[in-house]
Amino acid sequence: MSKQVTHTVLSVMPLIAVLSVNAALAGEAASTDGLLACEFRTGAANGMTTIEGVVHATDAVEGSYRLFVDGGGATGSARINQAGAFYATPNAPVTLGHVMLDSGGTYDARLEVSSAGSTVICEELIGGPIGPSKL
Repeated sequence: MSKQVTHTVLSVMPLIAVLSVNAALAGEAASTDGLLACEFRTGAANGMTTIEGVVHATDAVEGSYRLFVDGGGATGSARINQAGAFYATPNAPVTLGHVMLDSGGTYDARLEVSSAGSTVICEELIGGPIGPSKL
């Protein structure tokens, strides 16, 4: 399974802090702004690919999320949009959405997590043929 990860941080933080966060995350499948961090957890169950959007918080926060998954495989295509509210506490990752899809497919996943005037966005290409490393 190959992965292509894009990190985007939108916040009211100064530019220098955003650059520091992005540099610290280079090569990791997560995005953070100091208060929130998001990631995708992928796996396999019953012959299907599973994708979960997960949020981590450094303080007790409530907010909203939007999860988008688009793509497909040999058995068809999928376009999934999930959204809702969440409450997270430190050291307790919260699953924000869970989807099960064709295991042979390639999917573009995007998770937008917002709280307290800050938004983090995780984007990842999940599945597809294994290719050369992009490191």
